[in-house]
Amino acid sequence: MLKPSRAVLSPTGSFRKLYYTPMPSEPSTASRLIASAIRNEYRLLALMLMLLHSAVWWDFGGYLSRSLLLAHLGLFLIWQPVWRRDQRLEWQGSLNLILPTLAFIYWLNWPLVTFWVLLLTGIVGGRVTAARAERNAYMIALIFLVSELLIGCLPPMFSIYSLATEVQVFFGYALFVLPLGLLVFPTRERGHERTRAVDFLYGLTVSLLAAILGLGSLLSTYSTGAPYATALLQAIVAISLFLLAISWLWAPQGGFSGLGQLWERYLLNIGTPFEQWAGGVARLADQQQSPREFLPSAMQQFIDLPWVAGITWNATGSKGSLGTVTRHTLRVRDGEVQGVVYAHRPLGTALLLHGKLLLNLLGHFYSAKERERELAQQAHLQAIYETGARVTHDIKNLLQSLNTLTLALQQSGGEQRADALRLLENQLPHITQRLQLALDKLQTPVTEQTTQMLLSEWWENLKTRNLGRRLHFHETLTADPLIPLDCFDSVVENLLENARFKRQSEPALSIYVEVTADADHLELSVRDTGAGISAETAGNLFKGALPSASGLGIGLYQAARQAEQAGFKLRLRGRKAGDVCFVLERVSQGL
Repeated sequence: MLKPSRAVLSPTGSFRKLYYTPMPSEPSTASRLIASAIRNEYRLLALMLMLLHSAVWWDFGGYLSRSLLLAHLGLFLIWQPVWRRDQRLEWQGSLNLILPTLAFIYWLNWPLVTFWVLLLTGIVGGRVTAARAERNAYMIALIFLVSELLIGCLPPMFSIYSLATEVQVFFGYALFVLPLGLLVFPTRERGHERTRAVDFLYGLTVSLLAAILGLGSLLSTYSTGAPYATALLQAIVAISLFLLAISWLWAPQGGFSGLGQLWERYLLNIGTPFEQWAGGVARLADQQQSPREFLPSAMQQFIDLPWVAGITWNATGSKGSLGTVTRHTLRVRDGEVQGVVYAHRPLGTALLLHGKLLLNLLGHFYSAKERERELAQQAHLQAIYETGARVTHDIKNLLQSLNTLTLALQQSGGEQRADALRLLENQLPHITQRLQLALDKLQTPVTEQTTQMLLSEWWENLKTRNLGRRLHFHETLTADPLIPLDCFDSVVENLLENARFKRQSEPALSIYVEVTADADHLELSVRDTGAGISAETAGNLFKGALPSASGLGIGLYQAARQAEQAGFKLRLRGRKAGDVCFVLERVSQGL
């Protein structure tokens, strides 16, 4: 609705509306009635039950009872929790309600009323709720309906007149008290008007129990000739004892697992050995490395289920079908896996959910195999990358060594030339060996072969290769273990190259190489007297590439990874100026 917000006087003397603003929309009358009905649900229920009781106990079959039942059915349509109350009915739906209602009123008799009371008992019994007030209200309504069924409907339907007139009159008036008790329950607060759905399993159970109680009473009356009241009391006691026994057997008692666990297992399995099937699929996932091999094998196990006639599937890189095609199908899609299951018989709700669970489980296994394959490829590529980066760094160190040897040979003359040739003679075999190792890594980047050498022999070769390069060597060897040649060469050469790089800006820098070995410990250290390393740089060493002009880049990261793979650890012992020390030590087996 639009409302003029302002009007002014124009120069000509007439009023002119300037603009319109929309008024807030008000709820319709039907919406207000529906909200009011939901808030006053207990009062509606009480009035509905009172009309039903009046129609059953006074003038049944007459015009008054038919009118009361018609009003009762109208209130039921307003109260009912099965369909949405704000849903507009089309004329077809209206006829589906009006015609059965008119037929019910026209052919009103005791069997129809008894059936209707049983139906109401199921609907009220199915209103499962956690709130105590609501639970008490529906319990009162349930007691009323069961009493109406057993005392007001069944005896006249089977022409049982053994109940005393005083008893009938007493119950006729006493049953009015129960609906009146619903009036004391408070109305729902505004904003809490959502109704709870009906649990049809609970409702069916309550309705069947009420029917069994009534039929048991009738059977006892006709078979033993006992009065209906006595037979009713016997039936109540018998069913109570039966329910007590079932409740005792349902819960675990004295080492007995209880019928509840059997029922839950049945609901989970639906006739299928779920644990065995899931274990078989898990074994197939361990045995089959490729997703393409796993999915057909898993589908073969799926078709072995007793209720499955055939199956077709379509996934990335895998497509096929097994078994026979029927008209009872179940279609499931889980990620990249699409499947159609063909069953021998129509599938109920429980079996549909069970089949979807099994196919979703297969889809998760297939996705896990796909991720496993991708991770394996990534690990392979990572190994190639790390090997390539390590070889690149080794070649860079070798190139620096060759440049140093070439420069020394070019600048030597006379007696110094003999020393340069001797240095070249000592270094070339080692450079050739390291180049060959680098070539082997490039050819087989994943499976690297480890060459071992005695520590004393490697130490002597290291000192020989570095004669005349102003390095100070010191050893304390009480044992002579085998060491991984490639690891020690790469790590030591990297540390020495970094120290020599610092010497270009600090000519007075001294470099010390020390090795200590005994029966329990092996340690190699490279120490220099140059500038220190900042705390920030020291905290990030060995964790990744560090852009730095001092040579502390990706080489230390690669050296630390290589040492870790060989069973050693590279760490920074000292970072202060004049005492920068890196240590390569064997990791203790007890850690």
